[in-house]
Amino acid sequence: MFSRSKHLLCFILPISTFLFLMTGLHGIASTLAWTIPFWLILLTDWFSPDFKPETTAKYSAHFYDGILYTLTFLQFANIILMLDYITQLRWESYNDIVISLVNLVAIRFLVGTSSGTSGIVVAHELIHRPQTTLQLLGRLLLCTVCYEHFVIAHKRGHHLNLSMPDDIATAKLGENFKDYWRRVYLGYLRYAWHSEQDRLALDPNQHGIIHNQVFQGLLIELALLIFIIIHFGWLATVMFIYQAIAAVRILETVNYFQHWGLENGQFGKTYGWVSHSWLSRYALIGLPHHIGHHEDENKHFHEIAYSEQGPKLPYGYFVMNLWVKLNNASYQKMAVQELKNFHHKQLS
Repeated sequence: MFSRSKHLLCFILPISTFLFLMTGLHGIASTLAWTIPFWLILLTDWFSPDFKPETTAKYSAHFYDGILYTLTFLQFANIILMLDYITQLRWESYNDIVISLVNLVAIRFLVGTSSGTSGIVVAHELIHRPQTTLQLLGRLLLCTVCYEHFVIAHKRGHHLNLSMPDDIATAKLGENFKDYWRRVYLGYLRYAWHSEQDRLALDPNQHGIIHNQVFQGLLIELALLIFIIIHFGWLATVMFIYQAIAAVRILETVNYFQHWGLENGQFGKTYGWVSHSWLSRYALIGLPHHIGHHEDENKHFHEIAYSEQGPKLPYGYFVMNLWVKLNNASYQKMAVQELKNFHHKQLS
């Protein structure tokens, strides 16, 4: 029973967000209490023991697909509940304003974190599935964070050009996160647009901008924003965009430390950094098995092989995410030393 239940750790953040939004307006103390699940995950990830996980599925495909479908439902539900929740905030008195502002901060924190650690992670899994319907579902999930063009940039750019000069997603040795973030946030969109234009130029059966997948995604995201403005108002729209940016920053922080300093294979042959965190493995549906994902991107999350062929991260993904953003100089100092250790081990 315990073996199966560890796969359910991925539900902690989206379900706690769902329950926060479902239970009506909260006072200040109650609002702060709803952030406790995140802090517990962070502490557990910090002290998570090293382990070498199994690399084969123990249960039926229906069990693992059920996890994906449930997480997908929770992502869509949390976005809708967030928008409705914001319309219920009161602004009549000073006390109302204070409580509403605290609730807005909590909404950004809870929904943005859930979107970044659950919604985008599930979308990443689905866009790698061969079924067109699942890929479409992944694209729709990315629309909830206004990042649908990530599909093109990730699959055609990152996977095909991993650690090469054309790979925009590989953080260069010495590159800090702020510079990386400024480079990739709009850089992905430019890359994806040009990639689609090049594809259409070679396809005689598809003409016009309407067949550009990036343009399609932008239309859906624009339509979604207009819908939110009309039905939920400007404040809800601003918070929707805010949680989207927060979620994407989580994604790009992960991309940053997964390949930092590995451009051009200068420290030896590897596809990425290795994580031993037990919690990250299950709370992020196999995302830390990133080397195995690059070895075979068609493997489902529960089938991805675990590999130790790479420099080691000292903490799990949740802790690394905060470390990179809060003290990047300290992170880089650690990373440079670990890259040297990894290179020395390969030479010995």
